[in-house]
Amino acid sequence: MLRKLSAIELAEGALLADIAVVFQLLVKFLPVGGGFFALLVPPLFAILVLRRSFYAGIMSLCVALFIVGVISGLGSLILMLMEAGAGIFLGITMKYRLHYISLIILGTIGGTIAIVAQTLLSILLIGQGYIDTLVQGFRLTFQGIFSLLNFVAPQVGLGAWWQHTYPAAQHLAALSLTNWFLVLCVLDLIFICPVVIVVYYITTFLVRLLGYDVLPFPTGWLNRLLRWITRLLIFIALKLGLGKFWPTRMLIKEIRRQYMGLGRQKTHI
Repeated sequence: MLRKLSAIELAEGALLADIAVVFQLLVKFLPVGGGFFALLVPPLFAILVLRRSFYAGIMSLCVALFIVGVISGLGSLILMLMEAGAGIFLGITMKYRLHYISLIILGTIGGTIAIVAQTLLSILLIGQGYIDTLVQGFRLTFQGIFSLLNFVAPQVGLGAWWQHTYPAAQHLAALSLTNWFLVLCVLDLIFICPVVIVVYYITTFLVRLLGYDVLPFPTGWLNRLLRWITRLLIFIALKLGLGKFWPTRMLIKEIRRQYMGLGRQKTHI
């Protein structure tokens, strides 16, 4: 429902939208490391939803889309929409304390639907040429895999097994080229799942860093494994002498606070 935003909602929404636009421009123009800034866009909108409301997040998204479209063209709108949409989704689910398993499942399905919809839109706009490019990409990928296996299998003593398996693999590849849309959906699903987990982890870390009471992620044995890896990385960083730098010291201090303090809190669902 449309309503009038307060002054503080307008100010915070505009500020976070501007920061998201800057990050998106860095993603577009930085030759190396731009993907890192893409991961920082969802936390901005998640924070806005947690601080204010879903409506404020939507309005901020519209502002960010307009600015990105004017500055860098229509090609960046889809990426910006997906990043900001992920942040708004995470903000809503964190606000209502949805369990992380349900969140990851919903995020994976939603992200897959979004990428498939983008593919269908590209087919609608470009036509048969886009489909031919996709199928040709699959064909070249299969040819590369078969060439690699033809070389590697005899070297490791699996030549006979590969010769026996090759006809079935070739038939499966031909079937995949025929049903390319189904293969594309499965590949999108496999690709999106780890992306959702990484974005959720980074967003949770930054949101808890700012003091918001959201469910910690991960929990259980995965949390213990991650704490062990974190302690190992901190030990290596200190041994390499990186602890003398102020940013490194602050990051290590905050990581220790999260995993040794907030990370040990009980999760109430």
